[in-house]
Amino acid sequence: MIEIPASKSILQRLMVILAHARGEIWLESFNPCADVLELQSALEIFGFRVRAEGSARHFAFDRKLFLESRHCYFFEASATAYRLWLSVLANLPGVKSEVRASETLFKRGIEPLLCALKELGAECETRSNTLYIRGAALKGGKLFVETSRSSQYASSLLLAAPFMTADLQLGFSGELVSAPYLKLSIALLKSMGARVAESAEGMVVAAGGLELPLRFRADSDLSTAAYYALKAALGKKVQELRVLYNPHFPQADAAIWEILQQMGAKIEFESELLRVYPSKLHGICLDLKDTPDLMPVLCMAGILGTSPMTLKGISRLRYKESDRVQGICRALQILGARYEYGEDALKVYPLEKLPPASTLDTQNDHRLVMAFSLVQMLYPQVGLNETQSLQKSIAMGMVTRI
Repeated sequence: MIEIPASKSILQRLMVILAHARGEIWLESFNPCADVLELQSALEIFGFRVRAEGSARHFAFDRKLFLESRHCYFFEASATAYRLWLSVLANLPGVKSEVRASETLFKRGIEPLLCALKELGAECETRSNTLYIRGAALKGGKLFVETSRSSQYASSLLLAAPFMTADLQLGFSGELVSAPYLKLSIALLKSMGARVAESAEGMVVAAGGLELPLRFRADSDLSTAAYYALKAALGKKVQELRVLYNPHFPQADAAIWEILQQMGAKIEFESELLRVYPSKLHGICLDLKDTPDLMPVLCMAGILGTSPMTLKGISRLRYKESDRVQGICRALQILGARYEYGEDALKVYPLEKLPPASTLDTQNDHRLVMAFSLVQMLYPQVGLNETQSLQKSIAMGMVTRI
C-alpha cells in the first residue's frame, strides 16, 4: 500500500494563517517536502519555535524571537509560500522586512499582489529579485485583484483579511483561474470561524472572529495521488492507495478520480482505501483551467493510451515552475509522439512505435518528473536528466520511490 503524504496546499495555508494569528498549533501528518519546509523556515525566522514529534510538527509563536528577528527571508522554489507570505509581512505595522526570491521564482510575478498590498497601506519596493516591505495595519475596504494568471494573489489577501482593521471586500479582475485553490483558502478560514460572504462579484471577509484549532490533520495531497493512480492504471498489478480526503477542504486535483474513470480505469473506493487496477486507458477531452497540475501526467497518459487526448485551458502553464507546455512539447518530439498544439489546447496521439533511447529534460520541475516517469515505467530506454526536483512536493522516504 502507498500512503499519500499530506497536502502541501493545505499545510502552507495553515502555516500562513498561523503566522497571521501568531498562535500555536500541532500539524499532524506533516509533509516535510521542500515547498512546505520553505514556509517552516520562514516561520522560524519570523519568531516561531518548531518541534518535531514523529510525523507531526508543533509550532509556537515566541514574541521575544519575533522582536529579535531581522525579518530577512528567502524563497527558492515555492510560489505559493512566497506569495502567501508577503501579506503576512505587509500586515506588521512598522516592521521592515526583506524578501529575496530565486530568479526563477521572481520571474513568475507578484505585481498584482504588490499593487493590492500598497493600496491596503503597506510600503513595497522591488530591487532586482529582492522585495523590501514596511508593514502597516492593513486597512481592509474595497479592493480588486488580478486573477487571470494565478489565484494565489487573492488567497494571500483572503488569508490576511481576518487580521485587517476592517472588513475586506475583494473583487476579481480578469478570469478567475484555479478556483478550487481559492475555495480551499476560504474553507480553511471558515473552519476556524472566519465570516466569509461569497457572491458573483467576489467576497467579503470580516475582520476578526478567527480561532486556531489546537491540532489539525491535513488531508492527503491529491496531486501526488493522481500520479500514483495513473502509474497503477498504466502498470501491471493492482495498487492500493491510502488517501485521506475531506470534501469540505476542496483540492483541485480531486477531479482525477472521475477523469480516470472516464478514461476507462477501474477504481474501487473503500473508505480511505483506493484500489486501482491495470486498465486500458483511452483519451478524452478535458478543460484543465481549474486543475493545471494534472496536465503533465495526463498528457503522458494520453500518448500511452489507446486514443487521442485533448487538454484545454493550458496556456498559463508557461508560468509554472518551468514552461511546462514547452517542456512537454519537447518531450513529445523526442519520444516521436504526434501532437497538435494551439493557443490554449494540446492534442496528443498514442505512440505508434517504440520511443528511441533518449533522455528527457525535466527542466527541474517536479510535475515533469512525475509525467516522464510514466513513460520510463513502460519504456526503460527513456531516461530523465534529474529526479531531485521531486522533493519539492514529495519528501524522499515518505512514499514508494519513483
